[in-house]
Amino acid sequence: MAISSRGFNEVFANKLLVLIDGRSVYNPLFSGVYWDAQDTVTDDIDHIEVIRGPGAALWGANAVNGIVNIVTKSAWDTQGKLAVTDFGAVKRHR
Repeated sequence: MAISSRGFNEVFANKLLVLIDGRSVYNPLFSGVYWDAQDTVTDDIDHIEVIRGPGAALWGANAVNGIVNIVTKSAWDTQGKLAVTDFGAVKRHR
């Protein structure tokens, strides 16, 4: 899985700064984000902020093509139990 902007999409894309709750999820091993290691539950995401365009002057080296900030809900809003069931098949076309 890869997320990128401005047409530079690949698994090891490193030109997009990704933050979760304002904290960088940068992996120094390959200068990008390892998406499979991010364990944020989709139901806990409040909103996603996207800043397009070059932001390296303000945000640092990885913000060449933009910034994505994934903002999660507060702990107060996520109290209780959660049950999710999915059915179906995953079909990937290559």
